[in-house]
Amino acid sequence: MSPTVYFIWILILAIAVYDIYIIIKQGKYESISAYIIRGSKKYPLLVLALGITLGHLFWSMDTFDYLEREELIQRCMHFLAEHKG
Repeated sequence: MSPTVYFIWILILAIAVYDIYIIIKQGKYESISAYIIRGSKKYPLLVLALGITLGHLFWSMDTFDYLEREELIQRCMHFLAEHKG
């Protein structure tokens, strides 16, 4: 696995462990989810910013930026076979 994948998993695990710890010690009111919900009601632009960020992460990448080399070659060969002639 690449360092980026390790980092993402460690970050997700750290956030989950922290959130569980806080809920056990201080209750749901102090959880990450509660802060996000309160923040979204107080600052609706926060929701917009989060939506833009998630849109950037899941939508805007070109196929060439995320596909593995072998899959990209297969897609190109398939495209060429369909448009031959």
